[in-house]
Amino acid sequence: MADRAETFNPAPLLLDTVLSAAWLGRALGGAGDPMDVRAVHIVDQFGPSCTKVRMELEFGPSAPPGLHSAYCLKGFFGDPGIGYLKSGVQLTESAFYRDCAPTLSMRLAECVHAGSDEARGAGVLLMKDLITAGARFLTALEPYSARQAESSLDQLARLHAASWGDAVLAKWPWVRSKARELTRYQVVPAARVTELMRGERGAPLPDAIRDGARIYAALGRIADRDTALPHCLIHGDAHAGNMFENADGCGIVDWQLLQRGHWSLDVAYHVAAALTVEDRRTHEQDLLRLYLDRLAAHGVTPPAWDEAWDRYRESLAYGMFLWAITIRVDPPVIMEFNRRLGTAVADHDSFGRLGV
Repeated sequence: MADRAETFNPAPLLLDTVLSAAWLGRALGGAGDPMDVRAVHIVDQFGPSCTKVRMELEFGPSAPPGLHSAYCLKGFFGDPGIGYLKSGVQLTESAFYRDCAPTLSMRLAECVHAGSDEARGAGVLLMKDLITAGARFLTALEPYSARQAESSLDQLARLHAASWGDAVLAKWPWVRSKARELTRYQVVPAARVTELMRGERGAPLPDAIRDGARIYAALGRIADRDTALPHCLIHGDAHAGNMFENADGCGIVDWQLLQRGHWSLDVAYHVAAALTVEDRRTHEQDLLRLYLDRLAAHGVTPPAWDEAWDRYRESLAYGMFLWAITIRVDPPVIMEFNRRLGTAVADHDSFGRLGV
């Protein structure tokens, strides 16, 4: 076993390596002997930054009968992918599937290998293929109904309830709060955010909220607020493009922005990003009540309605921040998410509620 640990790289940076029969056999073997993988057939491949590869494996005669053969591999490889390693997001996602996922009663991809290389910031996931199992991945802008939101909010309630409070979160010391970091380090400077929001992405919104300094200040107030509120694991990027749907309901993928924080960040972002403006206005109070009911059903005493509604309306500023600073995404998605999230912020005077 010592030789194996020295020779097997759990998170290589070369795509050719992780798509080789030899590496996949070692990954599937876990701590035991390698699986006898004889051939790798690529079904589909997505990029360009984070690479996802769907594949079908052929096993040799020494492999146990009845092995699952359809998998999806995910990681940063080559250029420009490895340029994202310094962000640490792939380490976060690998750690989620390794440490957190086994404790959760959520619909998730079944991960059979969650490898990481801390020194390089690399992470490689090998998961059973959801599409082959009958699931459908949703897209960021496809119609998303209130009924679907009920299902996905139940999934978020399961995540939050299972990780509620500092005593539970202590099991995962590597999970950090991110609102303060995002405010402090300004990956996209406030002046540049103003420039972006004064352009096409902010055109449907009131001028008063198209200001980078104010957008950052609102996130800073959320960070201040949340120091006195209960924390849990939050997905951090729960728009419809990170959802899948099968016969049982909605599930959640893409855990790169996993963090500890207040439940309202996930709920407000999800409702305002996934639904159209009109549907959000019609259904958001009912959906928040449903979320609170599901939180109770999963074992947590929910906040009173007035408290929950106030936190929801403030937390809409988090989602707006994420999409105000977004650059490397298809422009139609950026435009629509800024319209949806910015309109929600304007509808509820989220900045005013936060005192900015």
